[in-house]
Amino acid sequence: MKHGLNKRPSFKQYYTVTAVVTIAALLSSCSDDDENTTQPSGQVAAIDTLGPVLDTRHDGENDGLLGGLGLSGLRTPPVFYADPAAPTAAELRRATLHANYAALVDLRAEGGFGTLYGPTDDTSYPGREFRAFVGEGINRATLMLQLPDSFDPDAACLVVAPSSGSRNAYGAVGTSGDWGVSKGCAVAYTDANKGTGAVELTQKTGFDLSLESIELASSSDEASFVVPTSENVPTPGADYAGITLPGNDEVQAYADANPNRYAFKHAHSQKNIEKDWGLHTLESIQFALNILSEEYETSLTTANTLIMGASVSNGGSAILRAAEASDGSVFDGIVVGEPNVNPVAAASPFTINMAGRDPFDAHSAPFYDYIVAAELYAACASKASVNTGATFAELRGDTTARCNSLVAAGLLDEGDIELVGEQANQKLLEAGYLSESTKLLAGYAGVDLFQSLITTYGNAYTRSSVVDALCSVSMAHVITATLTPAPYPLLTTLAADSNGIPRTAGMFLIKDDSPAGATIQIAAPSSNGELDYNLEGALCWKDLRDNAENPLNARLVQGIDEIKASGDLHGVPTIIVHGRADALIPVNHSSRPYYVLNQQVEGENSALKYYEVPHAQHLDSLLGAYAASGMNFLPIDYYFKQSLDLMYAHLMEGTDLPASQVLATSAPVDGVVTQENLGSIAANVTASQAITYEDGALLIPQ
Repeated sequence: MKHGLNKRPSFKQYYTVTAVVTIAALLSSCSDDDENTTQPSGQVAAIDTLGPVLDTRHDGENDGLLGGLGLSGLRTPPVFYADPAAPTAAELRRATLHANYAALVDLRAEGGFGTLYGPTDDTSYPGREFRAFVGEGINRATLMLQLPDSFDPDAACLVVAPSSGSRNAYGAVGTSGDWGVSKGCAVAYTDANKGTGAVELTQKTGFDLSLESIELASSSDEASFVVPTSENVPTPGADYAGITLPGNDEVQAYADANPNRYAFKHAHSQKNIEKDWGLHTLESIQFALNILSEEYETSLTTANTLIMGASVSNGGSAILRAAEASDGSVFDGIVVGEPNVNPVAAASPFTINMAGRDPFDAHSAPFYDYIVAAELYAACASKASVNTGATFAELRGDTTARCNSLVAAGLLDEGDIELVGEQANQKLLEAGYLSESTKLLAGYAGVDLFQSLITTYGNAYTRSSVVDALCSVSMAHVITATLTPAPYPLLTTLAADSNGIPRTAGMFLIKDDSPAGATIQIAAPSSNGELDYNLEGALCWKDLRDNAENPLNARLVQGIDEIKASGDLHGVPTIIVHGRADALIPVNHSSRPYYVLNQQVEGENSALKYYEVPHAQHLDSLLGAYAASGMNFLPIDYYFKQSLDLMYAHLMEGTDLPASQVLATSAPVDGVVTQENLGSIAANVTASQAITYEDGALLIPQ
């Protein structure tokens, strides 16, 4: 035990002094900076590329580390901005805390929040918050530490919580941040260099570390994002290898020709930032330990601090990538939910055998590939009888034109509209989505989810500039009267309210090559004159991947290869929990094959458990809307937090982690979630629940 911490001996503690590879050494091996030197066992070095640290106190009376909202404030938030045109840093912080919490958690009482899980009262958590940029040059990642007053350095614990999606550094506050702070743990956050940084190109407005808007030409504050140019990146490093950055004059010419457009950090950094999600997660740990050691005048290290990695979606992938980059000496335990992980092809081929379904061997496809399939076919699949009544389906208009255009393109066979819709639905199943997901897919198409994702990730993987306007799609606010780009009246709050991927917070995708002129994509006719959900745009994204002659194909392939996960978690106790009905990150391409990959790589040393949850999906914040139209799901956040509790008990008390399993659950009725619906992660797993990998097959019970 170190500093009085009563935790069981972990895998990482068995390393000798000479064998330990510290965070400092790991970061050195991941970066171009060769000046970092290995410290004594468990010690961490200063981060050479760390910017000034912003230290703020939150007393818990009016705000607190979680915004002082409590259960009542989460459900019925206050008015955050006295003047939205001139918000204060404190107002922006509180607003983004609520926005990020509410975006990932179902706050309804009917859904069990406040009774079956989550906060039960208005407890506020006083403490301090530390923020800084890290990295070289422009467009640096944000690191953040929340230090509750209840933190005990003699029983030090640190929850590592990179943001989900493309959210800012507060992105994991509702999933793992809340859990950690309530346990008295410090919480290390990072936006992993995604974040909500943006630039309004006409006004030349950006945003700083505190999410406040700044005039880029005159402000002395560092911007979270600026458009990379040959002038502000005079000596491009490896991140920019093989690309040509635009000059300032080119950016200005683009802005003049395309007024009121935006560049966003995840899409337009031209760095393929996803390859460094694990690196920035490790940096957040080093940042936290350095501050904790300084504040408490003691040496808090990876060896004497309980360190749990915990996040969901993109944040879950960041945790897994960080663990793979380490050697088992950093994390004591890991819990990730619905991770957007892209596993490498396993050395030994395998099939996924789910009871009652045909074996599936086209698994392990990267995110880009299955999102392209969804963008192509999900809108038309709303016409399939099995998807009747899907929430949000055809929200932006009849999808018949999309089906007809798919037939004209030779991607579907001619027939009556329901038959064509059935073909589109079958294409989704062949792409690896489960039948439990297809109604969700049809609804996602109705709110432009796949268009938003493919635009951001397509730009990111190809390292394209905003001036390239890839696939003739740009980003802007629009006015209702004309649906054309216009100044955004709430620009000052964009970084706090946005999720980082347009469409978001008043930002939309613009079809620049529409015959009607630059128009919001959801209402823009294609070159054939049809309102077919911009099929030609979808085909453009597909061509980037499929056509080796496309000038950007090689960069796209390279970008995808750079983000592949190895599956080697170095024996760290790990839980992956995933909703079976997930239509955003399908289990057949993420958690299921990653589990097998880990079994092949680590064998008997594997400490990974996989829990699959029937009747759960990816976006808990939509559960109320789904229930209103008869689509009833369970909150995946409930199981994520139960997994956190199980891991904490395992690390502190030595209790065994339950074996990999399919949980016994039932769908709620009319959106009302009961404990009977939820069931529980079983301590003793029956043969009918057990997930096993044997003889080249992953066996998944029904």
